[in-house]
Amino acid sequence: MPKFKRLIKLVLCPLAAIAGNPAAMAHTSLQTPAIAEGTRVFNAVVIEHGCDDPATGTTSTPVFGESVVFPDGADSVITTKPVGAAPATPATPYAGKLTDFVQNWANANQKIQSRDVFTLEDVKYDALGNIVGFWGGNGNLPGVNYLGLIPFVTAPVLLQPASCAASATFVLGIADVCKITGIAGFNTETVNLWTPAVGSNYDGTPDTNDGYDSPVTLKVTRNQALHPLPAACGAGLDVTVTPSAAQLNRDMPVWYNGKQAWPLP
Repeated sequence: MPKFKRLIKLVLCPLAAIAGNPAAMAHTSLQTPAIAEGTRVFNAVVIEHGCDDPATGTTSTPVFGESVVFPDGADSVITTKPVGAAPATPATPYAGKLTDFVQNWANANQKIQSRDVFTLEDVKYDALGNIVGFWGGNGNLPGVNYLGLIPFVTAPVLLQPASCAASATFVLGIADVCKITGIAGFNTETVNLWTPAVGSNYDGTPDTNDGYDSPVTLKVTRNQALHPLPAACGAGLDVTVTPSAAQLNRDMPVWYNGKQAWPLP
């Protein structure tokens, strides 16, 4: 086979496989899922596909809105695992504070105004006025053949220099809403939940959620030139920060004009 024909075949075959199998499309993610500490990063949530459409058997139902929650660090589950540990190695719960590993996470993420996907948007605050997430609504993002970029910026996050944290991974809770329902109406046709399974109202189940326990993450890695890992730490620790069920139940809902707009009360 001539080289040119072989090249065309190599390019077109994978594309055909993806086009013929909508389920192969990726989950909602971050445009830049890993950043170095001490750097200001312009980022975006990437909406990859819509909800299930039983009439076509595809994920073509348009996305109407989105809710995004970052772990607040105060009401979060913190775990550690040695760098290089086998995937099956259980993480160790940490009973201390996030500030033992990270200096300035509070209010680190801010929404960038954009109405390209959703014509309505706003930010979410905790009781101290820190931004813990954002939401968008009144959109009609096609479920297939388009990507939605929801921009935000992360301020320079610093790991504690004297800690053994080689990285800190922050687990997000994200809901891509296709149809506005109450919690009882959550299923693969109404909402895609990219959330940690922590016992919240937004866990879903393997049967009702395409992205069950497949949350989006943002990883901050140590800048060795800025803060070398202490020699006593060896290879260091990978720290994971996950929002609690209480925080997700509190911060995932979308409020508009003084009323809870999603999920319906």
